[in-house]
Amino acid sequence: MFSKVNNASIAVVASDDDVHLFFDCVFEEEYNLRMFLDVQLEIVLQSQDCFDCVIMDSRSAWRAKAAGRWEDCLQIFKGRLFVLREVDCAFDIEKTLGAETRAIPYPFTKHDFYSCFEKYKASSLLKIHAEEKPAKKAPDMDFSDILQFARLLGSSEKINEVRRKILMVADTDLPLIFYGESGTGKTMAAKIAHELSLRKDKPFVIANMANARSEFMESVLFGNVRGAFTDARDRDGLFKKADGGTLFMDEIADLPLECQAKLLRVIESGVFRPIGSDEECHSDVRLIFATNADLENMVRKRLFREDLYWRIVDFPIQVPALRERLEDFPLLIENELNEMRKKSGKDLSITQGAVQKMRRYDWPGNFRQFKACLRRAAVLSRDTGLIDQDSISF
Repeated sequence: MFSKVNNASIAVVASDDDVHLFFDCVFEEEYNLRMFLDVQLEIVLQSQDCFDCVIMDSRSAWRAKAAGRWEDCLQIFKGRLFVLREVDCAFDIEKTLGAETRAIPYPFTKHDFYSCFEKYKASSLLKIHAEEKPAKKAPDMDFSDILQFARLLGSSEKINEVRRKILMVADTDLPLIFYGESGTGKTMAAKIAHELSLRKDKPFVIANMANARSEFMESVLFGNVRGAFTDARDRDGLFKKADGGTLFMDEIADLPLECQAKLLRVIESGVFRPIGSDEECHSDVRLIFATNADLENMVRKRLFREDLYWRIVDFPIQVPALRERLEDFPLLIENELNEMRKKSGKDLSITQGAVQKMRRYDWPGNFRQFKACLRRAAVLSRDTGLIDQDSISF
């Protein structure tokens, strides 16, 4: 086993894409990693001679048990099968899957991983391999950022492009702007960019510009002092609250023109003045914006300041609509069903006919509509737990 460490082949069977991404990021090119969804377990079983080791997340293992395939897994991959013991695992792994189950705590560092394999004597070469690469200081690495990044589910080229661009710019202070339809996940993408930045231990503050009135939004952004207007009390604005961290300005196209000039001044100088105050305040923030509007067209119509436009579009990222990510649907559906299983404690499954019906739909509401659709279908199917195409309505 693992006779050639650098070419060792590991099959990772998981119900969520975040596990796949975690392994890919942690081990880079050290091993030949092959990623499979739990619904592809039969492929792994049939390809048993292709893998030196198989690692499954607990949900995939539990489903194999429920389907009567767990004993086959143990027999076929005897001594080579490991289960991830996630911190939020809903059941006792050994009690449910059998005392012979070999569990690995997850998430882990490379040191944890090698230690587990040494404990189970899966391969003495892994320990040697770990000692050959001391420069990376893998045991001290923190993989929380990888887990945050993995929340952008999917493996389509368009969502991978979003990941690549976020990684390119996350550790800089360049302004970011996410374009995309309502409900595509722009807020989550902004949050992930913050979590991957050097400011991740500082505040992440959200300012929603939608339907904002000029006099109200100026106070929200920059604050005000007591007596600035009727019943006014001292109030810190969002720029002050976000100091040192990230201020995410959602629906930036809705920011009133009067406020746009003041925002431009803050971007250029880092200085603002609360309403009613004679004193200037300084704020060190990284700005991230989002919009579903065509800002260029708004600039042409003089609905958005051109000088502000050129200050916030340094690094645009397009977040794709659901209908542009059809290949991600099986994973997105399974992830949402997993969330519903956790909350309800009931097993849910979906037919291929229902999946295909969802793939053919246009999804103008994107993820908000997508989740509502599945929740409604789950209620209609609660007697059987099987979501079929008749349960899917838009």
